[in-house]
Amino acid sequence: MRITMYLKYLLGLLMVTTNLMGHYAMAQEEGDTVILDRKKKLIDTLTYETQSGLPIAASKIYFTDSKFAFSGFGESNFVNYRGPKNTESNDLELYYTNLQRFVAYAAWKPVDWLVVYGEFFAEFLNDGANEQEFEYLPEFFLDFLIDERFNVRVGTHQPGIGFINNNDEPVMFYTVNRPEVERIIIPSQWIDLGIMTYGKLSEDLKWSLSIYQGLDANNLNGSTFLRRGRANALRFNFNSYLLNSKFVYSGIKDTEISASGFWTRLGDNQQIETNDGTERVRANTLLLSSYIRHTYRNWTFMALGTYGRVSNTDQLYELTQNSPLGPQVIGKEVYGAYTELSYDILPALGWVKSGKSDKDNILVKRNEFSLPIFARIERLNTHAGIHENLTAMDRAQTNLTTLTVGANFNPRRNIVVKSNYQFRWNDEPLLDIGEYEGNRFEFGLGFIF
Repeated sequence: MRITMYLKYLLGLLMVTTNLMGHYAMAQEEGDTVILDRKKKLIDTLTYETQSGLPIAASKIYFTDSKFAFSGFGESNFVNYRGPKNTESNDLELYYTNLQRFVAYAAWKPVDWLVVYGEFFAEFLNDGANEQEFEYLPEFFLDFLIDERFNVRVGTHQPGIGFINNNDEPVMFYTVNRPEVERIIIPSQWIDLGIMTYGKLSEDLKWSLSIYQGLDANNLNGSTFLRRGRANALRFNFNSYLLNSKFVYSGIKDTEISASGFWTRLGDNQQIETNDGTERVRANTLLLSSYIRHTYRNWTFMALGTYGRVSNTDQLYELTQNSPLGPQVIGKEVYGAYTELSYDILPALGWVKSGKSDKDNILVKRNEFSLPIFARIERLNTHAGIHENLTAMDRAQTNLTTLTVGANFNPRRNIVVKSNYQFRWNDEPLLDIGEYEGNRFEFGLGFIF
């Protein structure tokens, strides 16, 4: 019944989006571009190209001659837990039962060198009848397109770290939920206020260098490392700042290699009381990440690794004494990695992609059918190293290995139906019940436009 409900939700949302566009003009499909008016191209279809720091749908304005672009994505997910679940994070997104998410982008390019960009993000999550949460977040930035080698983005946008944070639309990754490494160690779904400079050093090498207002150390949870430090992007607090850089190399055929990282000082300009008097918090924090993604015929391979260090975590323990979650033991060393392999089995089943047919419609495009099956192995530890003064303290630790197997079905390139089963082995028992968390089955739907 729930799967039927999600299918109806996806179909309804797609039809509403299409009908709204139809009210403005009669659209005529011409190649890969939908022209609402031959003299005024307002809304183009997706080109599946990406601008630095942005996923596919969000990049639409950069690859069109139109002055205006409207795009976005939606997803609906369901999770069934096959045993105890881990709620120690107090972060509903990590243990929800149902999730509904919709993101709309609107971009205006009044002149060739300026993009005015706005985003509205909304999601509803619930854990059965236990908890529910509605979140919304606006995003706004100005992009000054000075030169292919150097551009400036000012406002609220996503830092460049790892893979998912800049590729978070549901057709861009296989699992229903984002990889655990990129939810727990690398804080995904992270929007912050800052200035980003970016460009190309060559045709195959993209770079970015950014400064953001930083993370909120008062809100940290040891079991999710820095994730809860993603504070309100509109808080306008540069007492602490964060430096971020990313490089992406695509000079090898069908291969993308990236290195990224950030440095910040957690708790900067805050003070704690010690036996020796007042002491300023100075927790230097470094997080590095690198990935490689390669496609060969119907195969896709990806591997990602990340490593982090935090100094003076004993100061952070004292700083969080009065936080809602109580004092937190943050790992002074953390790591995470995953390897993923997928294979599109449709050709092996005898499916031959055909051209456009009478059966093609808004939900189905026969020459874009795909059915990749995949497996992903992940390993992460939020407390690979612990400050010597905190080893005896109670702590919520994620020391996790997972194996996720599943399949996607794409009735067309911008729509996906996902299902996967995740085996979870957490070496740390749950503090509240003393048991180990169970496996989970996940089902999801997603689309971009």
